[in-house]
Amino acid sequence: MKSNTTKVMSKIPLMCLILFSIVWWYFFNHDLWLNDYGAAKSDWLLLIDIAITLPIICFLCLKPRKLALLKSLSYFALFVFIGSLIIPKQYQVLWPYLTELRFILLVGFVFIELSVIGCVIFAIKQAIIEKDDPDMAIEKPIKKIVGDGVLASLLKFETRVWSFVFCSRFIKPSAYRGEQHFSYHLKDDNQSNALGFILMICFEIPLMHLVVHFVWSAFAANVITVVTCLSLVFFVAEYLAMSRRPISMDNKYLYIRYGVFNCLSIPISDITMVKLSSGYIRRGQNIKRYNFSGNPNICISYQLSNCDIETVYLGIDNPNILVNALAININFNHRHHS
Repeated sequence: MKSNTTKVMSKIPLMCLILFSIVWWYFFNHDLWLNDYGAAKSDWLLLIDIAITLPIICFLCLKPRKLALLKSLSYFALFVFIGSLIIPKQYQVLWPYLTELRFILLVGFVFIELSVIGCVIFAIKQAIIEKDDPDMAIEKPIKKIVGDGVLASLLKFETRVWSFVFCSRFIKPSAYRGEQHFSYHLKDDNQSNALGFILMICFEIPLMHLVVHFVWSAFAANVITVVTCLSLVFFVAEYLAMSRRPISMDNKYLYIRYGVFNCLSIPISDITMVKLSSGYIRRGQNIKRYNFSGNPNICISYQLSNCDIETVYLGIDNPNILVNALAININFNHRHHS
């Protein structure tokens, strides 16, 4: 109940920002008794909500205080941008000066955020060096800062990408949870294909930049190059994760980690069937596929909490070893529960 209340409270500042934007747009673009029928449309009136009302709402609704401060600064910068759009030019007296201040705030905000990210990466690096589970090392500080939700999942994925880019040499497959670990980077030359794809992107970036620059515009060329470089970072992290982030198993769970993104934990006691697979597998509502190239070679079915059956198809290097080890664990769990 408390977590639900916290989630609702955290959305109030953004809802207020949207509401204020609509109200002030109507105020500046219509003649009302509130603005003396067009005679009193001073832009400093909007500054009251930006600099006082919205920060107070942030500090009342958000915890910790650091998060409230960061939200206040980011909403201030965003509201200045919105104000430049909704306030007609003839009424903008203070706004040109605030627009310049907005860029200073954005630089400060980015600096603070990068500092926080740097501290998180340092903490994760230390945990990895101490041979803690790398996924847990990423999850703990993020959960502590933003809780558990969609934003946390996005941050965990993004942090995992940068962790593999900067700290991959410290990450060992044996550090992950599980007693047995299974690789998948050699199947159908997965990692070699990924490296070839990365080299193609590196070769394409300067050529594409020049073509777009002269055919379209310099701005478009810069935007496309930045987006391509960010996608390249993801592919590099995926390439590095293939041989370092394994599928693992202990006597209770099967931990499916495939590349830098996918995470799935299946209780051994819920698995109803495991077998070798071959041939193409079509997408389906209750089918999940973890396979980079070729066809998956393992089929695992397990029971969900609503009694539906989910089927997972995996592509790994030594499927027979995983099938045999999983079958032994399934039989042991079934005997233990019976």
